[in-house]
Amino acid sequence: MAQDGAERGVRHPAGGGTARSGPARARQGQTESDPKNYVASVEKAVRLLELFDEGEPVLSLPTIVARSGYTRTTAYRLLSTLERVGWLSRSGAGYHLTLRVFRLGASAGNALKLREIAAEVLVDLAARGGETAYLIVPDGLRGVCLERVEGPSLVRVMVLDVGKSLPLHVGGGPTALLAHRDDLLEEVFASGPLQTMTGAPLTPDELRDTLRGIRERGYSRSAEDVTASVGAFGAPVFDAQGTAIAAVSVGGMLKTLTEKESKLSAALCDAAASISARLGHRPGT
Repeated sequence: MAQDGAERGVRHPAGGGTARSGPARARQGQTESDPKNYVASVEKAVRLLELFDEGEPVLSLPTIVARSGYTRTTAYRLLSTLERVGWLSRSGAGYHLTLRVFRLGASAGNALKLREIAAEVLVDLAARGGETAYLIVPDGLRGVCLERVEGPSLVRVMVLDVGKSLPLHVGGGPTALLAHRDDLLEEVFASGPLQTMTGAPLTPDELRDTLRGIRERGYSRSAEDVTASVGAFGAPVFDAQGTAIAAVSVGGMLKTLTEKESKLSAALCDAAASISARLGHRPGT
């Protein structure tokens, strides 16, 4: 089994990490980034979007130049690009955000609502099972960790931190989600040859068999397909329409999880059902 996680490796709770420096001093409250992964023009465009608010929904070019600190030429080019891709619209009075931005905000709001609804359940799951609990949501062909709650286990497996992701065809949470999303499965197959995070090839028939077993069993088993000696179980979370919109998983050392599978799987399925019920899901309806 492989636990959902962002760094591969195992560390003791007292273990620390190292920080990376970015291309420039990060603003307060932000993390610094690796220069290789930094695109200055994207940051500048985002800064322009952040100038708009409810009090001033429309801004003129001179106002944007003055508040952003960019040259008029730079500001105009960024605004024209944002207008071209549909994030901004221009009228006689100036520029304003389009509905595309509001749809994105609504999506983020839904994720935050899900995280809030699931938080208490995840804490209880981590306490009952003794292992780390995760909330996974789909993002394209990857499963993103929306929340993570550490269990009381003395050994912590660092595989998926909040905000990090795994391909949907590996790990406990992602595969539990994929098993109930045929729409995503077709995209996974169309993406090209598949393999586990540990390099093992994965054929379409093998993946279909795995997903069929998840649906029949009610939860997924992930064994060393992300990290050696690490495992996870996962169960789907459904919304009021019966769509699998997330998954809950528990992960830890493979040997420990195998010994506690009966206890962990029961607690996991209870947790997933509880979150689903809070979202309005009624099984069989």
